[in-house]
Amino acid sequence: MNKTDVCIIGGGIIGLAHAYECWKHGYSVRIIEKDEFAVGASIRNFGLIWPIGQPAGPLYDRAMKSRETWIELSKQADFFAIESGSFHLAYAEDELAVLEEYHSKFGFKTSILSPQQTIQLSPNVVSNKLLGALWSETEVNVNPKTAIQAISHWLAEKENIFIHTGEKVLNVESGVIESTETTYRADKILVCSGSDFQSLFPEVFDASPLIKSKLQMLRTKPQGADFKLGPVLCGGLTLRHYASFAQCDSLQVYKDRISSQYPEFDDWGIHVMVSQNEHNEMIIGDSHEYGFTFDPFDKSEINDLILNYMKSFVSLPNLDMLETWHGVYAKNPEGTEFIAEPMEGVKIITGFGGAGMTFSFGYAFEEVSSW
Repeated sequence: MNKTDVCIIGGGIIGLAHAYECWKHGYSVRIIEKDEFAVGASIRNFGLIWPIGQPAGPLYDRAMKSRETWIELSKQADFFAIESGSFHLAYAEDELAVLEEYHSKFGFKTSILSPQQTIQLSPNVVSNKLLGALWSETEVNVNPKTAIQAISHWLAEKENIFIHTGEKVLNVESGVIESTETTYRADKILVCSGSDFQSLFPEVFDASPLIKSKLQMLRTKPQGADFKLGPVLCGGLTLRHYASFAQCDSLQVYKDRISSQYPEFDDWGIHVMVSQNEHNEMIIGDSHEYGFTFDPFDKSEINDLILNYMKSFVSLPNLDMLETWHGVYAKNPEGTEFIAEPMEGVKIITGFGGAGMTFSFGYAFEEVSSW
C-alpha cells in the first residue's frame, strides 16, 4: 500500500506525536525515518515534560495536554514515566525573590517550601545556605531512549500505520514522496526532520529565522539501591532559561549578578538540572551553543562547569560517568516553533527548541484536530 492519508518524514518525537494523533483521528499514516532508529535530539535530552517552563496561556495549556498524553501513552506502550514534579532551589536572596514572585503571580500547582520541607522531600539536596524551594507538581520524567523506541514499536503494531526505518526521503512534491526505496503518495505530508535543514526544502530554511543549538549532557552510573532523588532538581541558573520566569520583574537583578560574577555561564549557555531514570542513573545538564555548524568534539570545560555547579545544590554518592554526549536541535528565536507550507499539502513542523518533549503531543493534537 503506497498511498496513505498522511506521510510523516522523521521518526523523532514530533513525528511520532503526529502519527499518534493521526491514528486517534482515524487517518492512515506512514512514517519514514532515515536512520534505523531515532538518534537525534529526541533521545539526547533529559526526558522531561516541563510545564513549569511555559508561560501562562496557550503554551502552558499545550504543555499540559502533552503531559496528559505522555502519561496515557506510557501505560499503553509500557514505558517508564513518573510524575516526579520539580524543585527550583534557592541559595541566594535574589533567587528566592524570583521564586516567590513566580509563585504569587503565575504559579500553577506550585508551593514555596522551607529548607526543612525541601530536605524532607529530597534528602540529598545540599542544606548549607539553602533558603527554600519552589515545588511544582506538574513535571513528568521519562527515559527518552526507551520511550521513543516503545512508542515507535507500539504504533507499528496498529492497523493503518506503516513505519519505514533506514530509508531516506529524497524529494517531496504535493502528494508525492520519493525515497531511496520507492515512491509513496499521501494527501498530507508532514516534514518533521528536526535540525536537518539541508535535505528537503533548503531554500525555506535559508529564509527562516531558524538556528541550531548544541547541548552537552552527562549520565552517571547507577547510584546505590536506596538512593532516591525525589523531584527533578534545578539550580538558580535555570531561572534564566525558561520563558515562564522571564515574566518576573525580579529576574533581572539575578541575571545581572550571574553575568557579572560568572560570565562563563553566559559564554556556554549553562543551566543545571538533575533527573533520575528507572535505572537509578542521574541525568545532568546542560549547555547551549548556537549556530549552524559545531565542533564535533565535546568540551571538558563545559562538563566541568556543569558538574561543579551541580555540586552546589545536590550531593550524589556516585559521580562516575556512564555516558557523556551532545545533541543538536532546531530553535526558532522568534517563536516557539517554526511552521511553513512550501507547497499545497506539505507542512514543515520543527524549531521547538528544547521543548520538543514538552510540546510534542500538545502541538500534534492542535494540528491534527484542526483538519
